[in-house]
Amino acid sequence: MRILISGGGTGGHIYPALAIAHALRDHYGAELLFLGDENGLEREIVPREGIRFVGVTAGKLRRYFSLQTISDLAHVPVGIRQAREVVKEYQPHAAFTSGGYASVPAGLAARGIGAPLVMHQQDVLPNLANRILAPRATRISVSFPQSLRYFQRYRKKTALTGNPVREEILRVANHQPEPFKASFNLDPTQPLLLVTGGSQGARHLNRVVASSLSRLLPYCQILHISGEHNYEETRQLAEPHFAERPELRGRYVLRGYISTRMAEALAASDILVCRAGAATLSELAILGRPSILIPLPPGITGSPQEINAAMFRQAGAAEIIPDRELTPNALQAAVLPILESGARRTLMANAARTLAQPQATYTLTESVVELAKKRIEKLSIREPRQSPPAERRQPDR
Repeated sequence: MRILISGGGTGGHIYPALAIAHALRDHYGAELLFLGDENGLEREIVPREGIRFVGVTAGKLRRYFSLQTISDLAHVPVGIRQAREVVKEYQPHAAFTSGGYASVPAGLAARGIGAPLVMHQQDVLPNLANRILAPRATRISVSFPQSLRYFQRYRKKTALTGNPVREEILRVANHQPEPFKASFNLDPTQPLLLVTGGSQGARHLNRVVASSLSRLLPYCQILHISGEHNYEETRQLAEPHFAERPELRGRYVLRGYISTRMAEALAASDILVCRAGAATLSELAILGRPSILIPLPPGITGSPQEINAAMFRQAGAAEIIPDRELTPNALQAAVLPILESGARRTLMANAARTLAQPQATYTLTESVVELAKKRIEKLSIREPRQSPPAERRQPDR
């Protein structure tokens, strides 16, 4: 059984795709090929997981307009042609895409050879890549019930499955945070605020948090994941606080990116300040963690993260600070009341858990396998049966 996987650009698209890939390989022995952007984050992450990776030129479908948008659009036909060549040679029995600009050439190429496609929509609001793929997809899955209305045109092939999360998240879901705090050299008895802008980091968020350390650290410890590109700037902004108050240094841990320990970081936390991507929110729901969400600002197609965040706030699982309103004062005003009230944290944690879909990986994997088996059966029927070789006639004696 050969399965094509695609989803990239950010960790939020990559890790759900990898969750499906691992389930396919571990439980069904599937042969896997991950097709992604040759310059994307997936180029580094996927091979580390022991999965074959092939990169193509993928024009980025940006949320905002820039001069680079024009040049990137010119790369789209190139990526589609490259994907077709890869898929034609690989001949997958089914394909799974989890969004991101690299998924478009992969999904179109798979459908081009007749392979069924399971297209997964993570955010509440469909992204541009999935709007392109939706008419061609064999099945569409969505993470949240609020997404179903956007696929009314395709409702017969659309189902609510939840969003796949990493196996590491499921393993730590029912553990207490204290041992994980200790693993980061933090005090297990003190509350921990985890700050993360996702795999790409978030410069504005980093700067505001670094500017707020003197206000926040007396009340909690902070594990701050800045993103590799923003690490040095964030470190420099944080240092003056410790020159003034050296006793606070041991309450702050700064890391660039900890992809292999992200599940432990989440499990260690008592509250998060983070973006509102669907992958992040799905993990918070599984773990039952209160959050203060800072959605990405709107682009030319709107802000999917603002809609995701509004859903969590409506459920009572999160508070929201719009990115344009994020200041040290606003952050302190949002964080401290939650830190100081264990009852409120418990209510928010329970609300987050009501949004969890822990069976998502299993459900989606079963869907991909079912379609792949049908494809294999169909291809076997099409293959002409070979007639047995005629018996060689013995010469008359």
